[in-house]
Amino acid sequence: MQTCIEFAGVQSIKGQCFTPVLRHRSVYELSGSEVCLSTGDLVKVIDIELQSVTCEDISTKETSQLPLDYKGGFLIVPEDMPFCSIEEMVDHIPTEPEARDTFSFTCHNDLVLDGRTLVAGEPLVLLSIEHHGDDDKGLARCSLIGQTEEEVLVPLSYRGVFYEKQSSHSYNLREIMSTPRLRGRHYRHTRATRCGGPLLLKPVHQVKAIMHLRKNVVQFPSSLEVDVIDVTERSQNVVFVTPLTLAEVAAKPADVFPNMAEILDTPEGARALFRCRWLPSLRSGRFLVIHGAGDPTVVLASTFKGKKERRHFLLSHRYAGGLRRRPRDFNSVYELYAASCRALPDRGGAPLRVTVATHCESTEEELASLSVGDQLEVLRHEQVKVGGRDDDDDDGGEKQEIEVLVCRRTLEADDEDEDEEDEEEEGGRRREESEEIYLPMYLQGHFVEKIADNKRYSLPDLCKRFPLPLDVKVGRRDPAMADDPLPGFSALRLEEVAAEPTVVVSLADEPDLLFELPVRWISMSVSFTSDPLPWSGGAPPVWRRETVTEVTDNFYFEFRKAAQPEAGAPPPRPPKQSTSTQTAPKNPTPRTASKASHSPAPNPKSIKPSSCSSGGTKPNMYVQTPKKTKKKKGKRDSGSDHDYEEMLDIVKNAQESVMYY
Repeated sequence: MQTCIEFAGVQSIKGQCFTPVLRHRSVYELSGSEVCLSTGDLVKVIDIELQSVTCEDISTKETSQLPLDYKGGFLIVPEDMPFCSIEEMVDHIPTEPEARDTFSFTCHNDLVLDGRTLVAGEPLVLLSIEHHGDDDKGLARCSLIGQTEEEVLVPLSYRGVFYEKQSSHSYNLREIMSTPRLRGRHYRHTRATRCGGPLLLKPVHQVKAIMHLRKNVVQFPSSLEVDVIDVTERSQNVVFVTPLTLAEVAAKPADVFPNMAEILDTPEGARALFRCRWLPSLRSGRFLVIHGAGDPTVVLASTFKGKKERRHFLLSHRYAGGLRRRPRDFNSVYELYAASCRALPDRGGAPLRVTVATHCESTEEELASLSVGDQLEVLRHEQVKVGGRDDDDDDGGEKQEIEVLVCRRTLEADDEDEDEEDEEEEGGRRREESEEIYLPMYLQGHFVEKIADNKRYSLPDLCKRFPLPLDVKVGRRDPAMADDPLPGFSALRLEEVAAEPTVVVSLADEPDLLFELPVRWISMSVSFTSDPLPWSGGAPPVWRRETVTEVTDNFYFEFRKAAQPEAGAPPPRPPKQSTSTQTAPKNPTPRTASKASHSPAPNPKSIKPSSCSSGGTKPNMYVQTPKKTKKKKGKRDSGSDHDYEEMLDIVKNAQESVMYY
């Protein structure tokens, strides 16, 4: 007889597959994977997981699959048969001792209980079954449905005509599948129409099993019709290969390590994530020495863009190289703000201080401009209103609110620029002046961080004392590594610190070289073996440890996405310029107007690279190139015919044009 195996919970069973149906064709393709079950196969179930629910209409025999997150509700269909006693009703309908809503029922005749009579047809809810005294006569504790909700005790042996009553309580699929008393009942959908009969809900589990003399895990649904025989008691001495994922290996206690293990499947997907010399050795059939779980704290580091491609590394917290801080470069005020939010005094760090490396012109009169050499200390973030000049145009009167970064600017002036009296008073010392300035978030520029110390730090100490990202230079290599690649780079950026569980392993043919396998990023199964450890005399060798793992761009972006699931807000956009500030005046007077009274020149158009040509270049749109005056043939008079005044006027006009723009 063919049966449909149905599992109510996780259990470990050894079963011998015995089915004549599979004798000629025993390969099933289920959801894209093949499952081969032959007659006589010995199977051990290791895990069961609820996948879906089969819904069968009893009247039409139609079936459908429902997901576990199905939002609809189901009502229990009451039994339509009469019961002679409450005991018979309880034996037929599944109940639970702790369930307060097991079922409700009615009696078609009056119930006489200790001088009290319950009218026929009055509904009652069965609460629990109780036993009092040595006579062991069971009593049903029931509650009257109504305003009083009074509880009464009815003997289980009380004779009458009892019917189960329709309950108004609805259940979802997860409640039905997780409650034993609900799984065998018939249901009706809460939104069911008049057509269609009661429904039978059956769970569909995904069964994971291992087979004797096979190393891979097979998966098949519990609805697969096969004949099985339970041979658990007879197969206690049969040894099954137990596949373990890296996560399961990392969760094992430390006293089981070191241990020999065999790789059961090659991690093909890891080739797109890692660039390591040990990666090609991770092949099916190779043996590893597993030393246990590694330090879960890792640091993601990257090189800077340059002529060579950018490279990324995953550093273990056990990295023993020496690192020195390097000043960071910032290309906008917004980057200064983002870095200062991490710096800061709540972590015991000093405020962010930078030096301006390029001139920065602000487009608003209320906001400051910067010069090369200005010293800035980031203070806070504010919102201010800018613009709104009193012009005759309609667009010139509105003020716009923008985000600014408040900084303290320090100005240093040499005594050579002061008068002799100031030199005597200051006594040859440099005079410092500071002021608070507002810098718009959208202002572009070049800022270099000021660093006071040149101390060499370890990786854990550096990550503990300073917020990331952080620019560093590796000044001393890790002595435990044979070839540390990090000292060869002029600078590295430490970007993220994350908890990444790892497993420390070594190859059987090179047991002294330890390296770490990230559990979440390498999909590989292994099985422990009883082979001896590959070192003589029982004494382990001197360990070498690979604490630097090079990763690909794919790993880098996926790691950053997992570490920062919500990206930060983009930098704020600059406020829109009014029409009056975008157009130049019709009649400019460069001789009398100052630079501050004019709008800045528009951004230059991008110049496309092109090959050199012999044609003439276009004249500058801001400065008119003075044209050469053609000399008249003939002898020039030595009197007032010379052109000195004319050339001076041309040069002067060109200089004034430059001053205007």
